[in-house]
Amino acid sequence: MAKIVQPGGDSGQRRVRYTARKKYSLLATARRLRLGGKSLNQAADELRVSAANLSKWEKAGVGSMDPKDKLFKSKKKAKLPGPPSQLAVINEALLHYVFEQHEQGFVINTLMTILRVSFIFPGFHEKSFTARCSAVKRWLVAHSMRYRMGTHTSQRPPAEVASEALDYMVYMRRMVTGSNRDRRFILNMDQTPVYFAMSAKRTLELIGKKTIHIRTTADDTKRATIAVTIAADGTLLPSMVIFKGAPNGRIARTEFDAYPTTNHYRCQENAWMDEQVMFDWVDEVLAPYIATAPEEVIPVLVLDSYQCHMMALVIQMIQIQELGVEVKHIPGGCTSLCQPINVGVNK
Repeated sequence: MAKIVQPGGDSGQRRVRYTARKKYSLLATARRLRLGGKSLNQAADELRVSAANLSKWEKAGVGSMDPKDKLFKSKKKAKLPGPPSQLAVINEALLHYVFEQHEQGFVINTLMTILRVSFIFPGFHEKSFTARCSAVKRWLVAHSMRYRMGTHTSQRPPAEVASEALDYMVYMRRMVTGSNRDRRFILNMDQTPVYFAMSAKRTLELIGKKTIHIRTTADDTKRATIAVTIAADGTLLPSMVIFKGAPNGRIARTEFDAYPTTNHYRCQENAWMDEQVMFDWVDEVLAPYIATAPEEVIPVLVLDSYQCHMMALVIQMIQIQELGVEVKHIPGGCTSLCQPINVGVNK
Protein backbone atom coordinates (compact mmCIF):
# COMPACT_ATOMS: atom_id res chain seq x y z
CA MET A 1 0.00 0.00 0.00
CA ALA A 2 1.20 3.51 -0.77
CA LYS A 3 -0.12 6.79 0.62
CA ILE A 4 -0.86 9.54 -1.88
CA VAL A 5 -0.96 13.22 -0.95
CA GLN A 6 -3.29 15.09 -3.26
CA PRO A 7 -1.67 17.80 -5.42
CA GLY A 8 -1.71 21.23 -3.84
CA GLY A 9 -0.60 19.98 -0.43
CA ASP A 10 -4.08 19.75 1.12
CA SER A 11 -4.72 17.31 3.89
CA GLY A 12 -7.01 15.01 1.88
CA GLN A 13 -5.25 11.65 1.62
CA ARG A 14 -6.16 8.20 0.37
CA ARG A 15 -4.30 4.95 0.16
CA VAL A 16 -3.80 3.21 -3.19
CA ARG A 17 -2.37 -0.21 -4.02
CA TYR A 18 0.04 -0.22 -6.99
CA THR A 19 1.08 -3.25 -8.97
CA ALA A 20 4.69 -3.62 -10.11
CA ARG A 21 3.62 -2.91 -13.69
CA LYS A 22 1.87 0.32 -12.61
CA LYS A 23 4.96 1.45 -10.73
CA TYR A 24 7.10 0.92 -13.82
CA SER A 25 4.65 2.92 -15.89
CA LEU A 26 4.57 5.83 -13.43
CA LEU A 27 8.37 5.92 -13.16
CA ALA A 28 8.78 5.84 -16.93
CA THR A 29 6.36 8.74 -17.34
CA ALA A 30 8.04 10.68 -14.50
CA ARG A 31 11.43 10.14 -16.16
CA ARG A 32 10.17 11.64 -19.42
CA LEU A 33 8.67 14.61 -17.59
CA ARG A 34 11.93 15.26 -15.75
CA LEU A 35 13.89 15.04 -19.00
CA GLY A 36 11.52 17.76 -20.26
CA GLY A 37 12.66 20.09 -17.49
CA LYS A 38 10.19 19.34 -14.69
CA SER A 39 11.24 18.62 -11.13
CA LEU A 40 10.45 15.44 -9.25
CA ASN A 41 7.71 17.20 -7.28
CA GLN A 42 6.15 18.67 -10.42
CA ALA A 43 6.17 15.28 -12.11
CA ALA A 44 4.59 13.70 -9.01
CA ASP A 45 1.84 16.36 -8.92
CA GLU A 46 1.03 15.78 -12.59
CA LEU A 47 0.87 12.01 -12.10
CA ARG A 48 -1.09 12.42 -8.84
CA VAL A 49 1.35 10.30 -6.92
CA SER A 50 3.61 11.29 -4.04
CA ALA A 51 7.21 12.28 -4.79
CA ALA A 52 8.29 10.12 -1.85
CA ASN A 53 6.90 7.04 -3.56
CA LEU A 54 8.64 7.84 -6.84
CA SER A 55 11.92 8.29 -5.01
CA LYS A 56 11.44 5.08 -3.02
CA TRP A 57 10.64 3.04 -6.13
CA GLU A 58 13.74 4.34 -7.87
CA LYS A 59 15.91 3.35 -4.92
CA ALA A 60 14.27 -0.09 -4.91
CA GLY A 61 15.77 -0.68 -8.33
CA VAL A 62 12.76 0.01 -10.51
CA GLY A 63 14.70 2.55 -12.49
CA SER A 64 17.09 -0.11 -13.71
CA MET A 65 14.19 -1.84 -15.59
CA ASP A 66 15.76 -5.15 -14.60
CA PRO A 67 13.04 -7.80 -14.25
CA LYS A 68 15.09 -9.38 -11.48
CA ASP A 69 15.08 -6.25 -9.35
CA LYS A 70 13.62 -5.94 -5.88
CA LEU A 71 10.25 -4.74 -7.12
CA PHE A 72 9.43 -8.05 -8.78
CA LYS A 73 10.63 -9.81 -5.67
CA SER A 74 8.37 -7.79 -3.41
CA LYS A 75 5.43 -10.18 -3.66
CA LYS A 76 3.90 -11.29 -0.42
CA LYS A 77 5.51 -14.33 1.03
CA ALA A 78 3.36 -17.44 1.21
CA LYS A 79 2.00 -18.11 4.63
CA LEU A 80 3.87 -20.73 6.50
CA PRO A 81 1.81 -23.74 7.52
CA GLY A 82 0.42 -23.39 11.00
CA PRO A 83 0.58 -25.98 13.75
CA PRO A 84 -1.20 -29.30 13.07
CA SER A 85 -4.87 -29.48 14.00
CA GLN A 86 -5.56 -30.75 17.48
CA LEU A 87 -8.26 -32.95 15.88
CA ALA A 88 -5.75 -34.68 13.59
CA VAL A 89 -5.58 -37.68 15.92
CA ILE A 90 -9.30 -38.39 15.43
CA ASN A 91 -9.52 -37.52 11.72
CA GLU A 92 -10.56 -41.00 10.62
CA ALA A 93 -13.14 -41.49 13.35
CA LEU A 94 -14.67 -38.06 12.79
CA LEU A 95 -14.80 -38.42 9.01
CA HIS A 96 -16.41 -41.84 9.43
CA TYR A 97 -19.07 -40.30 11.70
CA VAL A 98 -19.85 -37.52 9.20
CA PHE A 99 -19.99 -40.03 6.33
CA GLU A 100 -22.43 -42.24 8.23
CA GLN A 101 -24.70 -39.28 8.98
CA HIS A 102 -24.72 -38.27 5.32
CA GLU A 103 -25.45 -41.81 4.16
CA GLN A 104 -28.43 -42.01 6.51
CA GLY A 105 -29.70 -38.62 5.36
CA PHE A 106 -29.46 -37.07 8.83
CA VAL A 107 -28.78 -33.36 9.23
CA ILE A 108 -25.35 -32.59 10.63
CA ASN A 109 -24.18 -29.21 11.88
CA THR A 110 -21.33 -27.61 13.79
CA LEU A 111 -22.90 -28.19 17.22
CA MET A 112 -23.45 -31.89 16.53
CA THR A 113 -19.85 -32.20 15.38
CA ILE A 114 -18.62 -30.47 18.56
CA LEU A 115 -20.61 -32.89 20.69
CA ARG A 116 -19.21 -35.86 18.76
CA VAL A 117 -15.63 -34.63 19.13
CA SER A 118 -16.18 -34.06 22.86
CA PHE A 119 -17.38 -37.66 23.12
CA ILE A 120 -14.48 -39.34 21.29
CA PHE A 121 -11.62 -36.95 22.10
CA PRO A 122 -10.58 -36.98 25.80
CA GLY A 123 -10.15 -33.53 27.29
CA PHE A 124 -11.83 -31.67 24.44
CA HIS A 125 -14.95 -30.99 26.51
CA GLU A 126 -12.82 -29.16 29.08
CA LYS A 127 -12.06 -26.36 26.61
CA SER A 128 -14.31 -23.31 26.39
CA PHE A 129 -17.19 -23.50 23.94
CA THR A 130 -15.60 -20.79 21.80
CA ALA A 131 -12.33 -22.75 21.55
CA ARG A 132 -14.17 -25.98 20.70
CA CYS A 133 -16.27 -24.20 18.08
CA SER A 134 -13.18 -22.63 16.47
CA ALA A 135 -11.33 -25.95 16.36
CA VAL A 136 -14.26 -27.75 14.72
CA LYS A 137 -14.84 -24.95 12.20
CA ARG A 138 -11.17 -25.08 11.18
CA TRP A 139 -11.46 -28.85 10.78
CA LEU A 140 -14.59 -28.49 8.62
CA VAL A 141 -12.89 -25.90 6.39
CA ALA A 142 -9.80 -28.11 6.05
CA HIS A 143 -12.02 -30.95 4.82
CA SER A 144 -13.99 -28.76 2.37
CA MET A 145 -17.28 -28.93 4.27
CA ARG A 146 -19.73 -26.03 4.12
CA TYR A 147 -23.40 -25.59 4.86
CA ARG A 148 -25.44 -26.57 1.78
CA MET A 149 -29.13 -26.42 0.97
CA GLY A 150 -30.82 -29.82 0.85
CA THR A 151 -31.97 -30.97 -2.60
CA HIS A 152 -33.93 -34.05 -1.55
CA THR A 153 -35.97 -34.91 1.53
CA SER A 154 -37.40 -38.27 2.53
CA GLN A 155 -38.46 -40.20 5.61
CA ARG A 156 -36.10 -43.08 4.88
CA PRO A 157 -32.34 -43.43 4.32
CA PRO A 158 -31.30 -42.30 0.80
CA ALA A 159 -29.70 -45.66 -0.01
CA GLU A 160 -32.91 -47.54 0.79
CA VAL A 161 -35.05 -45.08 -1.18
CA ALA A 162 -32.68 -45.16 -4.18
CA SER A 163 -32.69 -48.96 -4.24
CA GLU A 164 -36.48 -49.14 -4.13
CA ALA A 165 -36.80 -46.41 -6.77
CA LEU A 166 -34.41 -48.29 -9.06
CA ASP A 167 -36.38 -51.53 -8.68
CA TYR A 168 -39.60 -49.66 -9.45
CA MET A 169 -38.14 -48.06 -12.58
CA VAL A 170 -36.87 -51.42 -13.87
CA TYR A 171 -40.34 -52.86 -13.32
CA MET A 172 -42.04 -49.91 -15.06
CA ARG A 173 -39.75 -50.12 -18.10
CA ARG A 174 -41.06 -53.62 -18.72
CA MET A 175 -44.66 -52.54 -18.07
CA VAL A 176 -44.71 -49.67 -20.59
CA THR A 177 -43.24 -51.57 -23.52
CA GLY A 178 -45.09 -53.85 -25.89
CA SER A 179 -47.53 -53.77 -28.79
CA ASN A 180 -50.41 -52.73 -26.51
CA ARG A 181 -48.65 -49.58 -25.28
CA ASP A 182 -48.43 -46.11 -26.81
CA ARG A 183 -46.31 -43.26 -25.43
CA ARG A 184 -49.23 -40.88 -25.94
CA PHE A 185 -51.23 -42.88 -23.39
CA ILE A 186 -48.62 -43.47 -20.71
CA LEU A 187 -49.61 -40.71 -18.32
CA ASN A 188 -48.38 -39.21 -15.08
CA MET A 189 -50.43 -36.83 -12.92
CA ASP A 190 -49.36 -34.97 -9.80
CA GLN A 191 -50.24 -31.82 -7.89
CA THR A 192 -47.94 -28.93 -7.14
CA PRO A 193 -48.61 -25.82 -4.99
CA VAL A 194 -48.37 -22.42 -6.65
CA TYR A 195 -48.18 -19.37 -4.40
CA PHE A 196 -49.96 -16.19 -5.44
CA ALA A 197 -46.89 -14.07 -4.65
CA MET A 198 -43.66 -15.83 -5.64
CA SER A 199 -41.38 -13.51 -3.65
CA ALA A 200 -37.68 -13.75 -4.41
CA LYS A 201 -35.41 -14.85 -1.56
CA ARG A 202 -32.22 -13.28 -2.90
CA THR A 203 -31.24 -9.77 -4.01
CA LEU A 204 -28.10 -7.92 -5.01
CA GLU A 205 -26.52 -6.09 -2.08
CA LEU A 206 -23.13 -4.81 -0.96
CA ILE A 207 -20.65 -7.40 0.30
CA GLY A 208 -20.38 -7.35 4.07
CA LYS A 209 -23.78 -5.86 4.77
CA LYS A 210 -25.36 -7.82 7.60
CA THR A 211 -29.04 -6.92 7.19
CA ILE A 212 -30.64 -7.51 3.77
CA HIS A 213 -34.19 -6.14 3.43
CA ILE A 214 -36.63 -7.71 0.97
CA ARG A 215 -40.21 -6.49 0.62
CA THR A 216 -42.90 -9.12 0.87
CA THR A 217 -46.67 -9.17 0.57
CA ALA A 218 -49.62 -10.46 2.53
CA ASP A 219 -50.19 -13.11 -0.14
CA ASP A 220 -46.91 -14.96 0.38
CA THR A 221 -48.64 -17.84 2.18
CA LYS A 222 -51.74 -17.98 -0.04
CA ARG A 223 -51.64 -20.62 -2.71
CA ALA A 224 -53.54 -22.71 -5.18
CA THR A 225 -52.92 -26.32 -6.19
CA ILE A 226 -52.44 -27.33 -9.83
CA ALA A 227 -52.94 -30.90 -11.00
CA VAL A 228 -50.56 -31.36 -13.94
CA THR A 229 -50.86 -34.32 -16.33
CA ILE A 230 -48.25 -35.20 -18.93
CA ALA A 231 -47.85 -38.07 -21.39
CA ALA A 232 -44.63 -39.94 -22.13
CA ASP A 233 -44.42 -38.31 -25.57
CA GLY A 234 -44.51 -34.83 -24.01
CA THR A 235 -48.20 -34.10 -24.51
CA LEU A 236 -49.47 -31.79 -21.75
CA LEU A 237 -53.10 -32.36 -20.85
CA PRO A 238 -55.32 -29.52 -19.53
CA SER A 239 -54.49 -28.69 -15.92
CA MET A 240 -56.94 -28.55 -13.05
CA VAL A 241 -56.47 -25.52 -10.77
CA ILE A 242 -57.83 -25.84 -7.24
CA PHE A 243 -58.52 -22.67 -5.24
CA LYS A 244 -59.39 -22.32 -1.58
CA GLY A 245 -63.12 -21.90 -1.09
CA ALA A 246 -66.45 -23.67 -0.86
CA PRO A 247 -67.00 -26.12 -3.75
CA ASN A 248 -70.18 -24.25 -4.76
CA GLY A 249 -69.35 -20.89 -3.20
CA ARG A 250 -69.03 -17.39 -4.59
CA ILE A 251 -65.71 -17.99 -6.40
CA ALA A 252 -67.01 -21.08 -8.19
CA ARG A 253 -70.33 -19.41 -9.11
CA THR A 254 -69.16 -15.96 -10.18
CA GLU A 255 -65.52 -16.15 -11.28
CA PHE A 256 -64.78 -19.43 -13.05
CA ASP A 257 -66.77 -18.48 -16.16
CA ALA A 258 -64.31 -15.64 -16.79
CA TYR A 259 -61.21 -17.84 -16.51
CA PRO A 260 -59.40 -19.24 -19.59
CA THR A 261 -61.10 -22.34 -20.94
CA THR A 262 -57.77 -24.10 -21.54
CA ASN A 263 -57.82 -25.39 -17.95
CA HIS A 264 -60.37 -26.67 -15.45
CA TYR A 265 -61.13 -25.07 -12.08
CA ARG A 266 -62.42 -26.22 -8.72
CA CYS A 267 -62.69 -24.94 -5.16
CA GLN A 268 -61.83 -26.95 -2.07
CA GLU A 269 -61.77 -25.83 1.56
CA ASN A 270 -57.97 -26.10 1.81
CA ALA A 271 -57.11 -25.82 -1.90
CA TRP A 272 -56.16 -29.52 -1.86
CA MET A 273 -56.87 -32.40 -4.20
CA ASP A 274 -59.48 -34.49 -2.35
CA GLU A 275 -61.65 -37.41 -3.44
CA GLN A 276 -64.35 -35.27 -5.08
CA VAL A 277 -61.82 -33.14 -6.99
CA MET A 278 -60.12 -36.36 -8.08
CA PHE A 279 -63.44 -37.61 -9.49
CA ASP A 280 -63.84 -34.30 -11.35
CA TRP A 281 -60.32 -34.60 -12.77
CA VAL A 282 -61.10 -38.09 -14.07
CA ASP A 283 -64.35 -36.89 -15.69
CA GLU A 284 -63.06 -33.65 -17.23
CA VAL A 285 -59.37 -34.29 -17.98
CA LEU A 286 -58.56 -38.00 -18.08
CA ALA A 287 -61.70 -39.51 -19.64
CA PRO A 288 -61.89 -37.24 -22.73
CA TYR A 289 -58.22 -37.86 -23.50
CA ILE A 290 -58.39 -41.64 -22.99
CA ALA A 291 -61.42 -41.77 -25.32
CA THR A 292 -59.04 -40.96 -28.21
CA ALA A 293 -56.84 -44.03 -27.58
CA PRO A 294 -56.83 -46.79 -30.25
CA GLU A 295 -58.70 -49.94 -29.27
CA GLU A 296 -55.57 -52.10 -29.07
CA VAL A 297 -53.82 -49.68 -26.66
CA ILE A 298 -54.06 -50.14 -22.89
CA PRO A 299 -53.35 -46.75 -21.23
CA VAL A 300 -51.23 -46.51 -18.09
CA LEU A 301 -51.61 -43.84 -15.40
CA VAL A 302 -48.73 -43.35 -12.95
CA LEU A 303 -49.66 -41.78 -9.60
CA ASP A 304 -47.74 -41.25 -6.38
CA SER A 305 -48.87 -42.64 -3.03
CA TYR A 306 -50.90 -39.58 -2.05
CA GLN A 307 -53.99 -40.61 -0.08
CA CYS A 308 -56.68 -39.58 -2.57
CA HIS A 309 -54.75 -41.28 -5.41
CA MET A 310 -55.10 -44.62 -3.63
CA MET A 311 -58.76 -44.51 -2.63
CA ALA A 312 -60.61 -47.63 -3.76
CA LEU A 313 -63.46 -45.71 -5.41
CA VAL A 314 -61.03 -43.58 -7.41
CA ILE A 315 -59.03 -46.61 -8.59
CA GLN A 316 -62.23 -48.47 -9.40
CA MET A 317 -63.52 -45.55 -11.45
CA ILE A 318 -60.29 -45.24 -13.45
CA GLN A 319 -59.28 -48.86 -13.79
CA ILE A 320 -62.17 -51.24 -13.64
CA GLN A 321 -65.60 -49.80 -14.25
CA GLU A 322 -65.19 -47.17 -16.94
CA LEU A 323 -61.88 -46.20 -18.49
CA GLY A 324 -59.84 -49.39 -18.61
CA VAL A 325 -56.67 -47.57 -17.53
CA GLU A 326 -53.97 -49.43 -15.60
CA VAL A 327 -52.98 -47.49 -12.47
CA LYS A 328 -49.45 -47.86 -11.10
CA HIS A 329 -48.46 -46.24 -7.82
CA ILE A 330 -44.95 -44.98 -7.07
CA PRO A 331 -43.57 -46.24 -3.73
CA GLY A 332 -43.64 -43.69 -0.92
CA GLY A 333 -40.52 -41.56 -0.67
CA CYS A 334 -39.44 -42.28 -4.26
CA THR A 335 -41.35 -39.58 -6.13
CA SER A 336 -38.42 -37.16 -6.25
CA LEU A 337 -36.33 -39.84 -7.96
CA CYS A 338 -38.68 -41.54 -10.40
CA GLN A 339 -41.89 -39.52 -10.90
CA PRO A 340 -41.62 -37.84 -14.33
CA ILE A 341 -43.48 -34.66 -13.31
CA ASN A 342 -41.28 -34.16 -10.23
CA VAL A 343 -38.04 -34.76 -12.10
CA GLY A 344 -38.79 -33.12 -15.44
CA VAL A 345 -41.60 -30.57 -15.01
CA ASN A 346 -42.15 -29.25 -11.48
CA LYS A 347 -38.39 -29.07 -10.80
